[in-house]
Amino acid sequence: MNIIQELEREQMAAVLAKRGVPEFSPGDTVKVLVRVVEVAEKDPKDKKKGKPKEDAAVTRLQAYEGVVIARSGSGINESFTVRKISYGEGVERVFPVYSPYIAEIEVLRRGKVRRAKLYYLRGRRGKAARIFERTDARARRLNAAWKGFKKPKGEAEDLTQIKGIDADLQGRLRQLNLYRIEQVANLSDEDIANLDETLSLKDAIEKQDWVGQAQALLAELTASEVPAEETKA
Repeated sequence: MNIIQELEREQMAAVLAKRGVPEFSPGDTVKVLVRVVEVAEKDPKDKKKGKPKEDAAVTRLQAYEGVVIARSGSGINESFTVRKISYGEGVERVFPVYSPYIAEIEVLRRGKVRRAKLYYLRGRRGKAARIFERTDARARRLNAAWKGFKKPKGEAEDLTQIKGIDADLQGRLRQLNLYRIEQVANLSDEDIANLDETLSLKDAIEKQDWVGQAQALLAELTASEVPAEETKA
């Protein structure tokens, strides 16, 4: 039994290394970004000619926005149900919390409810199905949580040059408007703490010395640009 629990923890840690799981509960309005893989169909003419054609897989993000009406399970088996009204009909979808196909979970609004399961919303329409927004101290604290940096000037740079940042982590950093080497080089202690908590990095920034690596990269770029300026002069 301990081996199974250890494997589940490893799978949960692998998902949390790529994206965070915000704090939310039934009654909250969330937006779930789901990865959808589309495969182009093979041309029948190529089959007749005997020319094998590889399937072209395209991944896109699909947004699903609605009210959380239930959370169930625990650990890696935990899931939540999101309900929305589409063209006048109620539509529900169950998402595993630690599914690798979920790119991001964003909480848009905190709801004030007294039940853990909101299945009663299935029989209500219009104002009767409205949920009031929470305005207590806990809701204000959650809404005031750090959400990222101000968008910097300039185009995005390749942060995978820094050891410890892979393509997936680079995508998560870009969602927080962190996509330039200069930003990483100037990270403050508060910025590092916010990133570590938001992305569940487990002190990876300090252990792998992202700031030092970024400063070294900036020094290399500056040194390579000096001869070019001298030749122009």
